[in-house]
Amino acid sequence: MDQPDSPLLYRAAQDPAPPASRVRETEVLWSASEGQISNAGTFLVAFLTFWLVVPIFYAAYRYLRTARHRYTLTDQRLIEESGILIKNVESVELYRIKDISVKGTLTQSVFGRGQVVIQSTDATCPTLLVNAVANPVGVSQLVRNTVEDCRNSRGVRAFDF
Repeated sequence: MDQPDSPLLYRAAQDPAPPASRVRETEVLWSASEGQISNAGTFLVAFLTFWLVVPIFYAAYRYLRTARHRYTLTDQRLIEESGILIKNVESVELYRIKDISVKGTLTQSVFGRGQVVIQSTDATCPTLLVNAVANPVGVSQLVRNTVEDCRNSRGVRAFDF
């Protein structure tokens, strides 16, 4: 019997195909960063006290922190990436999501932004706040529909006790 040239090919030849119940992520459905409108107060104070150095540096820090804060919805997970120098990634499996609500501040509402609050049974992140995103009602509906599709494809049912 011929042996494949590389160990990877050999291992792939020995392992059977992955089971059909193992569902993999196939596509990114939605991705956005946190809106800078959440920093409006900080930017206003920095502008009014521009002769001081500290508010300008703090406003630059807040700008970078918000610009590097990203949300990604795939067909299996909701992923939150944050951090300027050190990247933090928090992932919530969609089938674990229990409740989705939308809220926002007056400033966010004026600019068409809002917050999507996601409650889940995830141990490390039971509440995920998707802050200052455009069209929060549309985003919450997309997440809700994707959660239902994910649950149906995995055969998972939610029970409340």
